[in-house]
Amino acid sequence: MVLAGYLVLFPAASYVADRIHPTGAVLWMLAVLPVLPILGVMSLMGQYLRNEKDEYKRDLAVRCLLWGTAGMVIVNLFSTYLRIFGWNGQLFPFSEFFVFLGFMLVAKISYRMSNRVPADE
Repeated sequence: MVLAGYLVLFPAASYVADRIHPTGAVLWMLAVLPVLPILGVMSLMGQYLRNEKDEYKRDLAVRCLLWGTAGMVIVNLFSTYLRIFGWNGQLFPFSEFFVFLGFMLVAKISYRMSNRVPADE
């Protein structure tokens, strides 16, 4: 439900920004609107980790988050070094977020595959 807020706030903020071409504080307020649901997701994830009683599930969630964060940091550093070395382009929008999700998904799948329990147990 929290991410549904993102699907409302981002298009709304983008629409307003395209129409009024804001500057200053209004621009900053429009930019923070789509971030609020993401902060909500982070808060919910923190609550989940705090309340999860199963140590294995909690450990798995933390490991996947760490892999996602590592992937995001790698892409951020790579693009920063490209700019330092003279590249004038930019990565596609939300590339770091997609890398974060991709790394988390790959980590989840790899952990699940490596810790499979045989069917007869």
